[in-house]
Amino acid sequence: MASAHAEAFAELPRVPVAASPTCGGDVGAEAEVALVQTGDRVENGVRAVIHYDAGVYDGSCALTVTAAWTNLDTGASGSGPVNAVSTIDGHYGFIGYANTTFATGRGTVVVTFSSHPGAELTITT
Repeated sequence: MASAHAEAFAELPRVPVAASPTCGGDVGAEAEVALVQTGDRVENGVRAVIHYDAGVYDGSCALTVTAAWTNLDTGASGSGPVNAVSTIDGHYGFIGYANTTFATGRGTVVVTFSSHPGAELTITT
């Protein structure tokens, strides 16, 4: 099992994926500390990010990855989808960038991505 030390940012290397029979490519994943607004409060949290590159940039290839998290200090956990389309952002040049945020609370948080079985990132919020 790959693991990163508890930091404010961690990333996993790109791995091959098959989003559909006609869309392959690769995806990288990262997690970082983020402030998350919940109602009228701002809470400690994590941003889960993927970068999907199918080699085709017309918007015809999309990938959904499930990001899951567990706060090792509180026992709280959750998950959610991260949906990316293999396009090139005309302003920043990002390829297939997508993210979601989770209000995890303070503590040591382990983040996993369905695209990277057996790998985990550890973030301290």
